[in-house]
Amino acid sequence: MKKKLFFSIFLITTLAGVSFGQDSATVATTAPAANKPVKHTFENQVVLNNQTVECLAKKSLEFTIQHRFGLIESEEDLWGLYASSNIRLGLSYGITDKLSLGLGATKFKHQYDLQWKYLILEQTKPKGMPVSVAYFGDLSYSGQDQENFLNQEGEYKSSNRYTYFHELMVARKINSRLSIQAAGTYSYMNLIDSTQGMTDHGYMGLSFVGRYQFTPQSSVIVDFDLPLTTWDVVTETSTGSTTTVNTKPYPIYNLGIGYEVATSAHTFQIFVCSPNSIINQENRVYNQHDFFEGDVLFGFNITRNWGF
Repeated sequence: MKKKLFFSIFLITTLAGVSFGQDSATVATTAPAANKPVKHTFENQVVLNNQTVECLAKKSLEFTIQHRFGLIESEEDLWGLYASSNIRLGLSYGITDKLSLGLGATKFKHQYDLQWKYLILEQTKPKGMPVSVAYFGDLSYSGQDQENFLNQEGEYKSSNRYTYFHELMVARKINSRLSIQAAGTYSYMNLIDSTQGMTDHGYMGLSFVGRYQFTPQSSVIVDFDLPLTTWDVVTETSTGSTTTVNTKPYPIYNLGIGYEVATSAHTFQIFVCSPNSIINQENRVYNQHDFFEGDVLFGFNITRNWGF
């Protein structure tokens, strides 16, 4: 009798355990997967001449070298490699996973800049937020001689040395290989050159960035800038009269195409592009190079990241 009772209890307990395990498995398989942030929309904070929505991780430090050779014109200067070049050295630090600050020094116009970036929204998968949104800002100071910053009355103001740049970026990682980004930009120059027909201090624009990753470490990258602000250019005719033409900054775009290699701590980009100023507001307001007319140059970006 005791054996039968023991066997009955054992059988009931076993069947109950099997039933509970099946219910748990059913719940586990039918529960919706939690949304997770999409990582590595781009491999770097910078693609060619544009910023991306990527932010540094908290307590990480990144050193950046951005180099632009001279225009590719002839073999006499080794197709621009020996020509006058521009370079920027920068350091960025991740305050949080969404906020980073940076400092940089650029050869052209002896510029020193303060940069900041904040990740407003982050794309998630499998559902949730469809895009990442980030804001980037830049304050640049030029250390050139004082006579370069005189206004039309010949007066010097220290504020004339400053320029500003703001950008709101929206990006999406389409799949494991393709990422795209579009942005609205605003450049502001405290001092403008009226002799070139400039009438506005502020300049609106659009920018586009794309990356196609064809191996785990290698990608094709492209960027494109389109100015939107126009100004009146006053020209003098041979008879002494003047004509006014409403036009856009020349040329009406910036374009770059390149190749990127990335590891866990390094990123190397080599490319051809039309602008050479490196600083965002300078490229969007003053660039005089037309990509499709052959005004192109070699450039490269190198970054090294440390985590603490």
